[in-house]
Amino acid sequence: MLSIKSGKLGIALITPQYDHANEIAKIANSKDIAENVGSIGEFPYPYTEKNALEMIDSAISAYSMGIGYNFEVIPKEVDSPVGMVGIRNVDMHAMSAEMGFWIGEKYRGRGYAKAALLMLIGFCFSKLELIRVYATALKSNSKSLALMESLGMKKEGILRDAAMTQAGPRDQVLLSILKEEFKPKLDLVFDE
Repeated sequence: MLSIKSGKLGIALITPQYDHANEIAKIANSKDIAENVGSIGEFPYPYTEKNALEMIDSAISAYSMGIGYNFEVIPKEVDSPVGMVGIRNVDMHAMSAEMGFWIGEKYRGRGYAKAALLMLIGFCFSKLELIRVYATALKSNSKSLALMESLGMKKEGILRDAAMTQAGPRDQVLLSILKEEFKPKLDLVFDE
């Protein structure tokens, strides 16, 4: 199990745990999350405990192959998962990876996503020694776009009709941050 902790930010990121599957399913069971995370089928709605267990299996497999790292977001004051952050498409030749995240609706607006994503980007640049982290968000998802820009990510362009949603194909915005652009000084502790 891999964990990333920061006393300064009051958040722990831990590899998804099977005994948290029920909690993850409860907070992930959101039409809003399903509509804003990837394409149809990437994030189902309704989201069941079976979906959570399959996600955990997939996360453990990706971690063991070194192609993805997914984490539960656990704030100190809540002491249970409030969402997930992760990277996929880890390319050690290009030294880059794609970042993604979701936070349960009742936990939004508390700064958990920003803190967790700062930690995740810090992990990518310090532990994995990547030089670029990128992400996409639906063009209509103004809150996610604003959050990513607040992390220092820069818009690179529009991926036209890149996400197939229930409403049909939708544009995505591509953003990235380079290692030399990442300014936060974080007190990250990595445990494996």
